[in-house]
Amino acid sequence: MQGRRFTRRTALKGLGVAGLTTAVTGFPAILRAQDTVTIGFLSALTGLETILGETQLNCFQLAVEELNAKGGIAGREIKYIVEDDQTTTRGAIDKARKLVFQDKVDAIIGLIASLEHVAARSVTTPAKKLLIYTTYYEGEVCERYFAATGQVPNQQIDPTTDWLTQNIGKSVYILGSDYIWPRRSAEAIRTAFERNGGKVLGTDFFPFGTQDFGPAFDKVRGAKPDIVWMMVAGADGVTALKQYRDFGLEPQLVGNGWDEIYSFAHPELAKGAISNQAYFMGIDSDRNRAFIKAYQDRFGAGKPINAIGEAAYDAVHLYALAVEKAGTTDVEKVIPALSQVEFEAPQGHVNMSAANNHMLCNSILARANAEGMWETIQNFGQIEPIIPGCKLN
Repeated sequence: MQGRRFTRRTALKGLGVAGLTTAVTGFPAILRAQDTVTIGFLSALTGLETILGETQLNCFQLAVEELNAKGGIAGREIKYIVEDDQTTTRGAIDKARKLVFQDKVDAIIGLIASLEHVAARSVTTPAKKLLIYTTYYEGEVCERYFAATGQVPNQQIDPTTDWLTQNIGKSVYILGSDYIWPRRSAEAIRTAFERNGGKVLGTDFFPFGTQDFGPAFDKVRGAKPDIVWMMVAGADGVTALKQYRDFGLEPQLVGNGWDEIYSFAHPELAKGAISNQAYFMGIDSDRNRAFIKAYQDRFGAGKPINAIGEAAYDAVHLYALAVEKAGTTDVEKVIPALSQVEFEAPQGHVNMSAANNHMLCNSILARANAEGMWETIQNFGQIEPIIPGCKLN
């Protein structure tokens, strides 16, 4: 890591930096005439992804509270409605319908698993309601009413694979949960490794709730890869990591879903693993230290923050800036305004692509230490998102 070294202990102290500020300028009359902006937060607050959804909600709330403390969005208070989709497609559809047609929210922010955004979009896209998805994903959605503040494969998988094949090895075994994100990501990993002269030795996908990963780990032992790339979701990921360590396997562990949520709770399991995210708590900047302090002042010392949460925080601020830029909550004017604003986020400078409504995320490759912090190996900076064949503007 460049600059001052961070430890888990310094992070947990809240880092002693003054709170965040957000400037609110220009109060268009069309906005002043109304009282509130209403945002729906929809995500997995129960079910497989609960450990991620809770932090995501906290970061969303922190952003809303910061904005309201400074006058809201151009003088309009932000109100929000929280809905739990229970990490299910039915839940995502039902709660999206409620937020759109009953609550009449101006936009929806959140969601974790790809099955959730696919389900929610079946409601929001026909209804022409803006949905901002805040989780790294397989990167294949090209829709006017869909925006994303999480990484896509060329921002996360490609730079990681380039580094791995130059520094660790050229053979990889892929393990993931059995749904669209790991399966599509596995295809991107295969393409990236083959482009670098590498090879995928095997892939295994597991249904949610799998308790025994032993048969797959026996295959890994036999294949002898240089790298095991793991994309086992939610609480299942902890089970898989425990069993991987119990098997005493030696390949370098790599993931694109690991962060402080896992490593703070299980530093002994994460130690030495490599992950790529747009945000880690160890980013050495005043902006990030202020963000961590504000978060831990609000939700308690010792609370970890991850990239999904930080992306939700960024989504609220970018949406607010776009509404101010547009001078209205009219979605047809807010969407083009999204690519005309920018934000100094905890991860670094961020802005949206007009071509595909995806954020120019930062890309940080890091290794977990014994304290559960992620030490930067290489910060690739902002990377333009690529959604194949997509040109919205």
